[in-house]
Amino acid sequence: MKVLTTSIFSLLSLTVFAQTELTAVSSIQSQATIRISKSTKRCKYFSANAPVTMADGSVKSIADVRVGEHVKTCKDGKTATTQVKQIDIFDQPTLPLTAVYLRPAHDHATPDSPIVPALLLEATPDHKVQTNHGRKRMKKLSKKDILYRYEPSTGIVSSWKVGAVQTNARRVKKAYDLETVDGTYLVDNVMVANN
Repeated sequence: MKVLTTSIFSLLSLTVFAQTELTAVSSIQSQATIRISKSTKRCKYFSANAPVTMADGSVKSIADVRVGEHVKTCKDGKTATTQVKQIDIFDQPTLPLTAVYLRPAHDHATPDSPIVPALLLEATPDHKVQTNHGRKRMKKLSKKDILYRYEPSTGIVSSWKVGAVQTNARRVKKAYDLETVDGTYLVDNVMVANN
């Protein structure tokens, strides 16, 4: 009887231990998709308030986006959705942001048409954006480059040309970057690359 009781107790202990281990592994796998990075070599990030376009068309600060959520991107001149699979968080990043000012590529302004304000996109110098010449780092952009922007009011993707690039524009205390399944997403409705 003593041997039987000891065997049952051992079996129950192993079952509880296995369930605890399984729960711990699941927790680790779900949290492994958020990295807090201290590396400064070729870091790619945006300020915490960079606006990311969600799949439903709403906008969230990049700091509020979560792993598993769906965000908008562009494919073949049309909008598409992709899933966030990783978030990189940078605490006290050392690199200053580069500011790129964009304006419509096909400006058919007349004296009566409203003035379209320039767009501002800020990221680290090594962050890539999708251009008419392929993916390029922010610091390599020139006035010859065209970037792509989703227009929420019409649902189309339009072309915006680089007007000016300002290096060392500003520093931030906390920064973020997303990694998506498709490798791209929209920041301020402009298509950016995460790889």
